[in-house]
Amino acid sequence: MRRRIAIIDPINPAERSFMAPVMARLQNSWDIDFIHPATPRAIAEAAAQADVIWLEWCTQHAVLAAENIDFGDRKVIVRLHSFEALDTPFPRQMFWGNIDHLVLVSDDIRKLLSEQNPHIAQQTDIRLIPNGIDCDRFTNEVTASCTDIAWVGRLEMKKNPMLFLQIMQQLVQRNPAYKLHVAGEFNDVRVYRYLRHLITELALEQNIVFYGFVEDMPQWLRDKGVLLSTTLYESFGMNIGEAMAAGACPVIHSFPGADKIWPEECLFASVDMAVDKICTAVPDRYREFVRTRYDITQQVTAIDTLLDAENSKHRDILHFGTDRAKIRMHLPDRSDHIQKTIALSNSFYEGEMLRDMADRLELLPAESDASVAIDVGANIGNHTIFLATQTEMQVIALEPAASSFSVLTRNIALNGLEDKVSAIRKGAGAHEAKAQLQIRDPNNWGMNRLNLDETGDISVIPLDALSEDHAVGLMKIDVEGMELDVLRGATRILTRDRPLLYIEASDDAQRQLVDGFLTAFGYRRHARFNDTPTYLYLNQQAHDQQVHALQLSGGTGRTPNHADDAETARTRRRQRRQRKSRIAGAQG
Repeated sequence: MRRRIAIIDPINPAERSFMAPVMARLQNSWDIDFIHPATPRAIAEAAAQADVIWLEWCTQHAVLAAENIDFGDRKVIVRLHSFEALDTPFPRQMFWGNIDHLVLVSDDIRKLLSEQNPHIAQQTDIRLIPNGIDCDRFTNEVTASCTDIAWVGRLEMKKNPMLFLQIMQQLVQRNPAYKLHVAGEFNDVRVYRYLRHLITELALEQNIVFYGFVEDMPQWLRDKGVLLSTTLYESFGMNIGEAMAAGACPVIHSFPGADKIWPEECLFASVDMAVDKICTAVPDRYREFVRTRYDITQQVTAIDTLLDAENSKHRDILHFGTDRAKIRMHLPDRSDHIQKTIALSNSFYEGEMLRDMADRLELLPAESDASVAIDVGANIGNHTIFLATQTEMQVIALEPAASSFSVLTRNIALNGLEDKVSAIRKGAGAHEAKAQLQIRDPNNWGMNRLNLDETGDISVIPLDALSEDHAVGLMKIDVEGMELDVLRGATRILTRDRPLLYIEASDDAQRQLVDGFLTAFGYRRHARFNDTPTYLYLNQQAHDQQVHALQLSGGTGRTPNHADDAETARTRRRQRRQRKSRIAGAQG
């Protein structure tokens, strides 16, 4: 039974698609559905029927498909060109975990993507498959004239057509017989008006001819002896390869990465160099270069191999990085709000609040003994992993839900944090008790909450029982309505350690109750974060002391002597690492 491939191209119809020559060969063994235009409904319907989904161009259609379609075991391939990498945000918005293979046409694009997303190679399988030229289609026996120069491409700024005016001016001064033949459409009014104006200014009306879009490129190229490319950048440059296959001598502006694709002797970096190369051009010299490296048969062979390769979606593990660490997150349920947000952003959830946590912990006085952060309602470990990798804190993470706790412990292990994080499958409350888990929204694990019930199977403990010997610097509390119970079980911590408090309160009534309770411990509300309101509470006395220390130190927050700042920070980190070995989180 023949397999079916859906090729989705939102930019070009079939006859103009970069996939056209590939489809001509695949149709011998595949049933092909070509989708253009690429509406979400058309993509979903085609994907449901296909064995392989090929998303040509990494534009919004690909982002939405990766985010919203459950492809299951079907192979999904994205081919990305220079346009998306340079001119759009879409590669950075992609959920690469839902893609089996990313196809690139040049190593320079791979380097560019790696700069934008250093962990993309861990998020999807990357294949380098250069574009293919149908060399047989472009073969001709016509003896071309090197005074007839081809220029092919859309007439827009990134193709740099302004440069061909300067080159043509010098060529015509040497030999008035030189003529530039331009195949391509104008899609920028500024470029159109500029070229028309300068052609008249430079008296080149008889030496530059515009043809618009050309349907039959092999026929059009038959009598052209030179291909001039002035582009600012190409991931490959199909027009260059096709002209070389037709016998034209290429003269190519030296864009980044060009030397890895085309003969170095064909590259120019100045108008004078371009003119010299055109004047000494020899037709037919580079036919074999293209056939040997880029003939369509090689591309199709590589694509056939790719289509037969094992699927390699990395749907449940996301890799991303920060200045301090490489992060791995196990995200098994993409319908869950938090996991989906992490996957699509390639970063921690609630980043603004997390950065505030890190900044404030860094500003703790050097003499502070605080070495522990407590994450109450740790869920899958977003905040826990951040605190353990981005700060000096030891972390105690409490998560009562079995499914969330399983992912939490997996994320701790994936990041090698077993010695820095104590994960406890319990809830926090005013005193020891039992509770039942209530699942309020299956698509938002963070909405789970505990209901106290003496017949329940989940243990509830007071936070004061976890930190008898170690000072707490920060507590994050996200417990869906049990905030007061958690705080009542942490009165010793509030009195003794005066930690930073980040407390979610979903409505004003709950916030007011938290405000009132914490006032008795010297706390005031200072800031709000996140869509579901999470409030920062600071102990006013501790905060005033810190502000005073900042003023004395000129803003460093650690010591009045600026020269001692770095050493003090190192000493503090060393002391906290020493404490780490002494901290035994509650295990049962």
